[in-house]
Amino acid sequence: MTEAATKPAQKESWRPLLWGMAAFLLLPLLPPLDVLVPIQQTLLLFFPALAVCAIAGWRSGGRAALAIIWLAVATWMLWQFAAPQSPYRDLDPPWVLIWTMLQPLGAAGTAYSEMAPAWALILGACFGLMTLFSSGSAFFSRALSAIGVAVAVGFTLALSSPSGIARFEHAAGAEMTRRATSTAATLSRASDEMNQLGGAAVLTEMYDEAADREREIAKISAPLLPALLALESLVALGLAWAVYRRLSAVPIGPPLGRLIEFRFNDQLVWGLAVGATLCLLPAFEAGKTAGYNLLLFFGALYLVRGMGVLTWMSRGRYLLLVALGLIPQLFVIVTVALGLGDTWLDLRRRAKPQ
Repeated sequence: MTEAATKPAQKESWRPLLWGMAAFLLLPLLPPLDVLVPIQQTLLLFFPALAVCAIAGWRSGGRAALAIIWLAVATWMLWQFAAPQSPYRDLDPPWVLIWTMLQPLGAAGTAYSEMAPAWALILGACFGLMTLFSSGSAFFSRALSAIGVAVAVGFTLALSSPSGIARFEHAAGAEMTRRATSTAATLSRASDEMNQLGGAAVLTEMYDEAADREREIAKISAPLLPALLALESLVALGLAWAVYRRLSAVPIGPPLGRLIEFRFNDQLVWGLAVGATLCLLPAFEAGKTAGYNLLLFFGALYLVRGMGVLTWMSRGRYLLLVALGLIPQLFVIVTVALGLGDTWLDLRRRAKPQ
Protein backbone atom coordinates (compact mmCIF):
# COMPACT_ATOMS: atom_id res chain seq x y z
CA MET A 1 0.00 0.00 0.00
CA THR A 2 2.91 2.32 0.77
CA GLU A 3 4.44 1.60 -2.63
CA ALA A 4 1.15 2.44 -4.34
CA ALA A 5 0.91 5.71 -2.45
CA THR A 6 4.44 6.80 -3.31
CA LYS A 7 4.41 5.64 -6.93
CA PRO A 8 4.68 8.66 -9.26
CA ALA A 9 1.71 9.42 -11.44
CA GLN A 10 1.99 7.99 -14.92
CA LYS A 11 2.40 10.60 -17.62
CA GLU A 12 -0.54 11.00 -19.92
CA SER A 13 0.10 10.28 -23.59
CA TRP A 14 0.10 13.08 -26.16
CA ARG A 15 -0.71 10.82 -29.10
CA PRO A 16 -4.53 10.52 -28.77
CA LEU A 17 -4.74 14.17 -27.77
CA LEU A 18 -2.86 15.30 -30.89
CA TRP A 19 -5.22 13.27 -33.07
CA GLY A 20 -8.16 14.88 -31.32
CA MET A 21 -6.69 18.36 -31.75
CA ALA A 22 -6.06 17.75 -35.46
CA ALA A 23 -9.67 16.65 -35.95
CA PHE A 24 -10.94 19.62 -33.93
CA LEU A 25 -8.97 22.08 -36.06
CA LEU A 26 -9.39 20.62 -39.56
CA LEU A 27 -12.73 18.80 -39.77
CA PRO A 28 -14.87 21.95 -39.29
CA LEU A 29 -13.31 23.34 -42.49
CA LEU A 30 -14.56 20.39 -44.58
CA PRO A 31 -18.09 19.69 -45.83
CA PRO A 32 -20.59 18.86 -44.45
CA LEU A 33 -19.15 19.82 -41.05
CA ASP A 34 -18.53 23.34 -42.32
CA VAL A 35 -22.28 23.99 -42.00
CA LEU A 36 -22.68 21.98 -38.78
CA VAL A 37 -19.89 23.44 -36.62
CA PRO A 38 -20.91 26.98 -35.56
CA ILE A 39 -17.37 28.35 -35.11
CA GLN A 40 -15.09 26.95 -37.80
CA GLN A 41 -11.96 28.60 -36.43
CA THR A 42 -12.01 26.45 -33.29
CA LEU A 43 -8.83 28.00 -31.89
CA LEU A 44 -11.05 30.94 -30.93
CA LEU A 45 -12.67 28.70 -28.28
CA PHE A 46 -9.59 26.66 -27.41
CA PHE A 47 -7.07 29.35 -26.46
CA PRO A 48 -9.27 31.30 -23.98
CA ALA A 49 -10.16 28.02 -22.26
CA LEU A 50 -6.47 27.05 -22.07
CA ALA A 51 -5.63 30.50 -20.68
CA VAL A 52 -8.28 30.05 -17.98
CA CYS A 53 -6.79 26.68 -17.01
CA ALA A 54 -3.30 28.22 -16.83
CA ILE A 55 -4.54 31.07 -14.62
CA ALA A 56 -6.25 28.60 -12.29
CA GLY A 57 -3.03 26.58 -12.17
CA TRP A 58 -1.04 29.69 -11.34
CA ARG A 59 -3.40 30.43 -8.42
CA SER A 60 -2.79 26.87 -7.22
CA GLY A 61 0.99 27.33 -7.22
CA GLY A 62 1.85 26.81 -10.88
CA ARG A 63 4.16 28.86 -13.05
CA ALA A 64 3.09 32.44 -13.73
CA ALA A 65 4.90 32.38 -17.08
CA LEU A 66 2.54 29.71 -18.39
CA ALA A 67 -0.50 31.78 -17.45
CA ILE A 68 0.98 34.95 -19.00
CA ILE A 69 1.86 33.21 -22.27
CA TRP A 70 -1.54 31.62 -22.82
CA LEU A 71 -3.38 34.74 -21.70
CA ALA A 72 -1.42 36.74 -24.27
CA VAL A 73 -2.17 34.19 -27.00
CA ALA A 74 -5.89 34.20 -26.14
CA THR A 75 -5.98 38.01 -26.13
CA TRP A 76 -4.23 38.12 -29.50
CA MET A 77 -6.69 35.59 -30.91
CA LEU A 78 -9.74 37.52 -29.71
CA TRP A 79 -8.25 40.75 -31.08
CA GLN A 80 -7.67 39.15 -34.48
CA PHE A 81 -11.31 38.14 -34.75
CA ALA A 82 -12.44 41.56 -33.57
CA ALA A 83 -10.21 43.32 -36.15
CA PRO A 84 -11.00 41.93 -39.63
CA GLN A 85 -8.62 44.30 -41.42
CA SER A 86 -5.46 42.49 -40.41
CA PRO A 87 -1.98 43.44 -41.70
CA TYR A 88 -1.21 39.72 -42.02
CA ARG A 89 -3.69 39.07 -44.81
CA ASP A 90 -1.17 39.39 -47.64
CA LEU A 91 0.92 36.33 -47.03
CA ASP A 92 2.71 33.95 -49.35
CA PRO A 93 2.19 30.18 -49.30
CA PRO A 94 2.37 28.13 -47.16
CA TRP A 95 1.57 30.67 -44.45
CA VAL A 96 -1.61 31.74 -46.18
CA LEU A 97 -3.09 28.28 -45.56
CA ILE A 98 -2.33 28.52 -41.86
CA TRP A 99 -3.67 32.06 -41.69
CA THR A 100 -6.95 30.94 -43.28
CA MET A 101 -7.67 29.02 -40.07
CA LEU A 102 -7.32 32.27 -38.10
CA GLN A 103 -9.54 34.47 -40.23
CA PRO A 104 -12.65 36.07 -38.73
CA LEU A 105 -15.90 34.16 -39.07
CA GLY A 106 -18.26 35.20 -41.81
CA ALA A 107 -17.98 38.41 -43.71
CA ALA A 108 -16.21 41.26 -41.96
CA GLY A 109 -18.50 43.40 -39.84
CA THR A 110 -21.47 41.01 -39.84
CA ALA A 111 -23.40 40.16 -36.71
CA TYR A 112 -22.04 36.62 -36.74
CA SER A 113 -18.41 37.74 -36.88
CA GLU A 114 -19.09 39.92 -33.83
CA MET A 115 -20.99 37.31 -31.83
CA ALA A 116 -18.38 34.54 -32.10
CA PRO A 117 -15.61 36.33 -30.12
CA ALA A 118 -18.23 37.48 -27.60
CA TRP A 119 -19.29 33.86 -27.02
CA ALA A 120 -15.66 32.76 -26.65
CA LEU A 121 -15.09 35.46 -24.04
CA ILE A 122 -18.27 34.62 -22.11
CA LEU A 123 -17.53 30.90 -22.20
CA GLY A 124 -13.95 31.39 -20.98
CA ALA A 125 -15.08 33.66 -18.14
CA CYS A 126 -17.78 31.22 -17.01
CA PHE A 127 -15.40 28.26 -17.15
CA GLY A 128 -12.85 30.25 -15.17
CA LEU A 129 -15.37 30.98 -12.43
CA MET A 130 -16.42 27.33 -12.27
CA THR A 131 -12.79 26.23 -12.12
CA LEU A 132 -11.94 28.64 -9.31
CA PHE A 133 -15.00 28.02 -7.18
CA SER A 134 -15.48 24.28 -7.86
CA SER A 135 -11.95 23.05 -7.38
CA GLY A 136 -13.06 19.68 -6.04
CA SER A 137 -15.44 18.74 -8.84
CA ALA A 138 -14.69 16.77 -12.00
CA PHE A 139 -14.18 18.39 -15.38
CA PHE A 140 -17.55 17.43 -16.87
CA SER A 141 -19.61 19.03 -14.11
CA ARG A 142 -17.53 22.23 -14.33
CA ALA A 143 -17.77 22.40 -18.12
CA LEU A 144 -21.50 21.65 -18.18
CA SER A 145 -22.15 24.29 -15.53
CA ALA A 146 -20.01 26.82 -17.38
CA ILE A 147 -21.87 26.21 -20.65
CA GLY A 148 -25.22 26.50 -18.85
CA VAL A 149 -24.26 29.84 -17.30
CA ALA A 150 -22.81 31.07 -20.62
CA VAL A 151 -26.03 30.15 -22.44
CA ALA A 152 -28.05 32.00 -19.80
CA VAL A 153 -25.84 35.09 -20.16
CA GLY A 154 -26.04 34.93 -23.95
CA PHE A 155 -29.82 34.54 -23.83
CA THR A 156 -30.11 37.55 -21.53
CA LEU A 157 -27.92 39.65 -23.84
CA ALA A 158 -29.98 38.55 -26.84
CA LEU A 159 -33.23 39.57 -25.17
CA SER A 160 -31.80 42.96 -24.21
CA SER A 161 -30.44 43.71 -27.69
CA PRO A 162 -32.37 45.33 -30.56
CA SER A 163 -34.67 42.83 -32.33
CA GLY A 164 -33.97 40.30 -29.57
CA ILE A 165 -33.62 36.61 -30.45
CA ALA A 166 -34.67 37.21 -34.06
CA ARG A 167 -31.41 39.10 -34.74
CA PHE A 168 -29.33 36.13 -33.60
CA GLU A 169 -31.45 33.66 -35.58
CA HIS A 170 -31.10 35.77 -38.71
CA ALA A 171 -27.31 36.03 -38.24
CA ALA A 172 -27.01 32.24 -37.84
CA GLY A 173 -29.15 31.58 -40.91
CA ALA A 174 -27.20 34.06 -43.03
CA GLU A 175 -23.83 32.61 -41.99
CA MET A 176 -24.82 28.98 -42.65
CA THR A 177 -26.30 29.96 -46.01
CA ARG A 178 -23.08 31.80 -46.90
CA ARG A 179 -20.96 28.77 -46.08
CA ALA A 180 -23.27 26.41 -47.98
CA THR A 181 -23.27 28.71 -51.02
CA SER A 182 -19.47 28.97 -50.98
CA THR A 183 -18.99 25.20 -50.70
CA ALA A 184 -21.67 24.51 -53.32
CA ALA A 185 -19.95 26.92 -55.72
CA THR A 186 -16.63 25.11 -55.19
CA LEU A 187 -18.28 21.74 -55.84
CA SER A 188 -20.02 23.10 -58.93
CA ARG A 189 -16.72 24.34 -60.35
CA ALA A 190 -15.21 20.92 -59.70
CA SER A 191 -18.17 19.31 -61.47
CA ASP A 192 -17.75 21.62 -64.49
CA GLU A 193 -14.04 20.85 -64.65
CA MET A 194 -14.79 17.14 -64.57
CA ASN A 195 -17.20 17.57 -67.49
CA GLN A 196 -14.66 19.52 -69.52
CA LEU A 197 -12.01 16.90 -68.89
CA GLY A 198 -14.40 14.13 -69.86
CA GLY A 199 -14.68 12.74 -66.34
CA ALA A 200 -17.05 10.00 -65.33
CA ALA A 201 -20.70 11.01 -65.03
CA VAL A 202 -20.82 9.32 -61.65
CA LEU A 203 -18.31 11.81 -60.23
CA THR A 204 -20.18 14.84 -61.55
CA GLU A 205 -23.41 13.50 -60.04
CA MET A 206 -21.62 13.06 -56.73
CA TYR A 207 -20.45 16.67 -56.80
CA ASP A 208 -23.97 17.90 -57.59
CA GLU A 209 -25.54 15.77 -54.88
CA ALA A 210 -22.98 16.99 -52.35
CA ALA A 211 -23.79 20.61 -53.22
CA ASP A 212 -27.53 20.01 -52.77
CA ARG A 213 -26.93 18.20 -49.49
CA GLU A 214 -24.81 21.08 -48.25
CA ARG A 215 -27.70 23.52 -48.77
CA GLU A 216 -30.17 21.20 -47.07
CA ILE A 217 -27.94 20.70 -44.03
CA ALA A 218 -27.46 24.46 -43.72
CA LYS A 219 -31.23 24.98 -43.48
CA ILE A 220 -31.44 22.38 -40.70
CA SER A 221 -28.37 23.45 -38.72
CA ALA A 222 -29.21 27.16 -38.44
CA PRO A 223 -32.13 26.69 -35.95
CA LEU A 224 -30.03 24.16 -34.02
CA LEU A 225 -27.08 26.54 -33.58
CA PRO A 226 -27.41 26.83 -29.74
CA ALA A 227 -27.10 23.06 -29.23
CA LEU A 228 -24.32 22.73 -31.82
CA LEU A 229 -22.41 25.62 -30.23
CA ALA A 230 -22.79 24.10 -26.76
CA LEU A 231 -21.44 20.75 -27.99
CA GLU A 232 -18.52 22.42 -29.78
CA SER A 233 -17.74 24.42 -26.65
CA LEU A 234 -17.77 21.26 -24.54
CA VAL A 235 -15.20 19.66 -26.85
CA ALA A 236 -13.03 22.81 -26.80
CA LEU A 237 -13.05 22.92 -23.00
CA GLY A 238 -12.17 19.23 -22.79
CA LEU A 239 -9.22 19.57 -25.14
CA ALA A 240 -7.96 22.66 -23.30
CA TRP A 241 -8.23 20.81 -19.99
CA ALA A 242 -6.27 17.83 -21.37
CA VAL A 243 -3.56 20.01 -22.94
CA TYR A 244 -3.06 21.96 -19.72
CA ARG A 245 -2.62 18.76 -17.68
CA ARG A 246 0.20 17.74 -20.01
CA LEU A 247 1.90 21.14 -19.92
CA SER A 248 1.77 21.78 -16.19
CA ALA A 249 2.70 19.68 -13.16
CA VAL A 250 0.14 21.53 -11.00
CA PRO A 251 -3.28 19.90 -11.44
CA ILE A 252 -6.47 21.92 -11.24
CA GLY A 253 -8.67 18.85 -11.13
CA PRO A 254 -8.82 15.16 -11.99
CA PRO A 255 -7.88 14.00 -15.51
CA LEU A 256 -10.44 13.19 -18.16
CA GLY A 257 -11.76 9.68 -17.74
CA ARG A 258 -11.82 6.94 -20.35
CA LEU A 259 -14.79 6.52 -22.66
CA ILE A 260 -15.61 3.17 -21.07
CA GLU A 261 -16.12 4.96 -17.72
CA PHE A 262 -18.08 7.97 -19.01
CA ARG A 263 -21.25 8.73 -17.04
CA PHE A 264 -22.92 11.81 -15.58
CA ASN A 265 -25.67 12.84 -13.20
CA ASP A 266 -28.81 10.85 -13.97
CA GLN A 267 -30.94 13.97 -13.44
CA LEU A 268 -29.85 15.20 -16.86
CA VAL A 269 -32.44 12.85 -18.33
CA TRP A 270 -34.93 15.61 -17.59
CA GLY A 271 -33.30 17.65 -20.34
CA LEU A 272 -34.39 15.00 -22.85
CA ALA A 273 -37.82 14.80 -21.24
CA VAL A 274 -38.38 18.55 -21.48
CA GLY A 275 -37.13 18.62 -25.06
CA ALA A 276 -39.45 15.79 -26.08
CA THR A 277 -42.38 17.52 -24.37
CA LEU A 278 -41.76 20.78 -26.24
CA CYS A 279 -41.48 18.95 -29.56
CA LEU A 280 -44.42 16.56 -29.27
CA LEU A 281 -47.18 18.46 -27.49
CA PRO A 282 -49.16 20.91 -29.68
CA ALA A 283 -49.59 23.27 -26.72
CA PHE A 284 -45.86 24.08 -26.87
CA GLU A 285 -45.69 24.77 -30.61
CA ALA A 286 -43.88 28.08 -30.02
CA GLY A 287 -41.09 26.31 -28.14
CA LYS A 288 -40.49 23.54 -30.66
CA THR A 289 -37.13 24.94 -31.75
CA ALA A 290 -35.96 25.04 -28.14
CA GLY A 291 -37.15 21.46 -27.77
CA TYR A 292 -35.12 20.33 -30.77
CA ASN A 293 -32.04 22.00 -29.32
CA LEU A 294 -32.52 20.26 -25.98
CA LEU A 295 -33.00 16.91 -27.71
CA LEU A 296 -29.85 17.39 -29.79
CA PHE A 297 -27.62 18.46 -26.91
CA PHE A 298 -28.71 15.93 -24.30
CA GLY A 299 -29.16 13.26 -26.96
CA ALA A 300 -25.49 13.74 -27.93
CA LEU A 301 -24.46 13.34 -24.28
CA TYR A 302 -26.42 10.10 -23.99
CA LEU A 303 -24.97 8.98 -27.31
CA VAL A 304 -21.45 9.27 -25.85
CA ARG A 305 -22.59 7.53 -22.66
CA GLY A 306 -24.07 4.74 -24.76
CA MET A 307 -20.76 4.41 -26.62
CA GLY A 308 -19.09 3.92 -23.25
CA VAL A 309 -21.56 1.15 -22.38
CA LEU A 310 -21.10 -0.40 -25.82
CA THR A 311 -17.31 -0.33 -25.40
CA TRP A 312 -17.68 -2.02 -22.00
CA MET A 313 -19.97 -4.67 -23.48
CA SER A 314 -17.54 -5.40 -26.31
CA ARG A 315 -14.76 -6.12 -23.76
CA GLY A 316 -12.16 -4.35 -25.87
CA ARG A 317 -13.19 -6.16 -29.07
CA TYR A 318 -14.26 -3.41 -31.40
CA LEU A 319 -15.86 -5.63 -34.03
CA LEU A 320 -19.30 -4.84 -32.63
CA LEU A 321 -18.63 -1.10 -32.79
CA VAL A 322 -17.38 -1.34 -36.37
CA ALA A 323 -20.38 -3.43 -37.43
CA LEU A 324 -22.85 -0.97 -35.94
CA GLY A 325 -20.91 1.95 -37.40
CA LEU A 326 -21.59 0.65 -40.91
CA ILE A 327 -25.26 1.55 -40.38
CA PRO A 328 -25.26 5.07 -38.87
CA GLN A 329 -28.99 5.16 -38.08
CA LEU A 330 -28.81 1.84 -36.21
CA PHE A 331 -25.66 2.95 -34.40
CA VAL A 332 -27.32 6.16 -33.14
CA ILE A 333 -30.49 4.36 -32.03
CA VAL A 334 -28.62 1.58 -30.21
CA THR A 335 -26.10 3.84 -28.46
CA VAL A 336 -28.68 6.42 -27.33
CA ALA A 337 -30.90 3.60 -26.04
CA LEU A 338 -27.95 2.11 -24.14
CA GLY A 339 -27.09 5.52 -22.70
CA LEU A 340 -30.65 6.06 -21.51
CA GLY A 341 -30.91 2.53 -20.17
CA ASP A 342 -27.69 3.05 -18.23
CA THR A 343 -29.48 5.78 -16.27
CA TRP A 344 -31.56 3.14 -14.51
CA LEU A 345 -29.61 -0.10 -14.96
CA ASP A 346 -26.01 1.15 -14.53
CA LEU A 347 -24.65 -2.19 -15.73
CA ARG A 348 -20.99 -1.17 -15.53
CA ARG A 349 -21.16 -0.31 -11.84
CA ARG A 350 -23.20 -3.41 -10.99
CA ALA A 351 -20.63 -5.62 -12.69
CA LYS A 352 -17.81 -4.34 -10.48
CA PRO A 353 -16.98 -6.58 -7.51
CA GLN A 354 -18.26 -5.12 -4.26
